[in-house]
Amino acid sequence: MPSLTPVSYSQPPYGPNANAIAHQQPIGTRLSPTAAEFGVGRGQWNGQQPQAPAYLNTTEPLNYRRLLERNMSCNWKYIVDKIVCNNDQQASIFLQQKLKVGTSEAKFEIVQAIIDQAYPLMVNRFGNFLVQRCFEHGTPEQVIQIAQAIRGNTLNLSMDAFGCHVVQKAFDCVPEEYKAIMVHELLRRIPETVIHRYACHVWQKLFELRWSDSPPQIMKYVNEALRGMWHEVALGETGSLVVQNIFENCLEEDKRPCINEVLASIDVVAHGQFGNWCIQHICEHGAIPDRTRAIDHVIRFASEYSMDQFASKVVEKCLKIGGNEFLDRYLDRICEARQDRPRMPLIDIAGDQFGNYLIQYILSSAEPQRREIVAIQIRKHMVSLRGSKYGSRVAMLCCNPAVTTRPGPPAGLPMSRGNGPFGQGSFGQDLSRPYPSERAYGGRGSYGGYR
Repeated sequence: MPSLTPVSYSQPPYGPNANAIAHQQPIGTRLSPTAAEFGVGRGQWNGQQPQAPAYLNTTEPLNYRRLLERNMSCNWKYIVDKIVCNNDQQASIFLQQKLKVGTSEAKFEIVQAIIDQAYPLMVNRFGNFLVQRCFEHGTPEQVIQIAQAIRGNTLNLSMDAFGCHVVQKAFDCVPEEYKAIMVHELLRRIPETVIHRYACHVWQKLFELRWSDSPPQIMKYVNEALRGMWHEVALGETGSLVVQNIFENCLEEDKRPCINEVLASIDVVAHGQFGNWCIQHICEHGAIPDRTRAIDHVIRFASEYSMDQFASKVVEKCLKIGGNEFLDRYLDRICEARQDRPRMPLIDIAGDQFGNYLIQYILSSAEPQRREIVAIQIRKHMVSLRGSKYGSRVAMLCCNPAVTTRPGPPAGLPMSRGNGPFGQGSFGQDLSRPYPSERAYGGRGSYGGYR
């Protein structure tokens, strides 16, 4: 048998493994730190020249990923047209991103292409975001050009689902002289725009503005236009937000007519789905005379308000912020007994669809002394409340061992009803009864009633 000798790569292979050895590749490469593969000439590690701007022809399918490269450019007007004509969301997202990462020259060109079609973009579902970004990335001159495009169109834009966002952004960014122009355009149609679905947000933004120079007399015109109508404004979904915004951001003399009219119609407003929030705002944040007037009214009609779907929210707010002072007045009012009716309002509230939450809140959050005042009265009507869908929730809190002071099983669970040993009560004859179980009383009550 011939001896095996190592075969070097420099010699031709012979023997049975010749084919396998012939296909082996040499280990390692001839690359060096200055090889051409690294794109650097000898001794020129930092000698690369900046890449020249590249232009992508729009006749080819657009490659947005490639266009996002910092030095890439193209016909920006073509992409803007895709947004206006085709409602192209991807084109809008791309241009917004390009404004963040592009060069100063590219940003200027993009913003200019947007300004050329400013109004169609402002009322476009995807274009309005692009115009808003221009306020951040455009030059001061370009921002003024956008403001000039808004001029004369403030009303239409404010009542547009997409344009209203541009107007709000403009109030943050444009010079004050253009803000004043926009304000005066809004003042032409105050009653309509204040309660408008979209324009109401522009009004809220307007009330939050702070002016460096003398501000325009906005509330003077608003109060004149809405005199005698403030309570109607407060009752609406959008108007309620505007009224609360006025409460928070306007001067005392400016908001006084609005507050007075709302308080004059407090009963109507408190019962409103959206108006009750205005009354809650006064009860919590109003001036002391206004707050006192509102809370006194709530106490006066405590029983009725506690059982109303929306007015009960006002009572709940007062319970949470009024402390023991309000709670004592509230309990005195709803625990009053009448000669013609022994059942006090507290029990009606406890069994009401909306009022039961108020009594549950008192039983869960009040101090032990006041909680016991309520619990004592509730226990007197336990049979009635257990038969009520909503009153049973209140009764359960009064029967909770953590609340009751009596030892033994919780009330409502007598030993003969599932609380005794297995085989008794519900499962068999109760031998502790002095009379046969078939003669047991089964009427509506604490032993056979609705639980």
